[in-house]
Amino acid sequence: MKKHFKTLAVTVAAAACILGSAMSSFAAPRVGWVDVKSNWYYYDQNSNPVTNQWVEYDGDLYWVDETGKMLVQTWVKDGDSWYWVNSKGTRLADCWVPITNNWYYVGEDGKMLANTWFTKDGDTYYFTADGSAAKGWVEIDGTWHYFDRTNADMKRGTTIDGYYVDADGNYVA
Repeated sequence: MKKHFKTLAVTVAAAACILGSAMSSFAAPRVGWVDVKSNWYYYDQNSNPVTNQWVEYDGDLYWVDETGKMLVQTWVKDGDSWYWVNSKGTRLADCWVPITNNWYYVGEDGKMLANTWFTKDGDTYYFTADGSAAKGWVEIDGTWHYFDRTNADMKRGTTIDGYYVDADGNYVA
């Protein structure tokens, strides 16, 4: 009797394994956003992970890396341009991005501004090669300018550290 019980138990266990593996093939396909251990991944209509590209979802753009994981709160390099994604993974556009003690700006297309002048709300800024807003005394194309150390706007028609900048923001010797 014990021998038959063991044989029955082994047969039932084997059947359960076979049935379990067959049932997993009927599991719902992964499509769209899937949370895997607190990381979000995006799967296309064929249940394939989407990688190294922007995913448009509900009117917002999200970057998924080479593993398919959505990036959050970081810079994303796409081609020759840099983009900022916030803590929800959404690509930002036309706004300031404060990081540590620096200010960055992403334009209407979401690209970080770098090596360029920018005017917003009547204030003028200069963004350096790394994209951070210039602060303090900075020489640009052979001319010295002063940018506020807190909000990075260029100062005009005033004396800073004993040096005068004219109405255009240029240092006057």
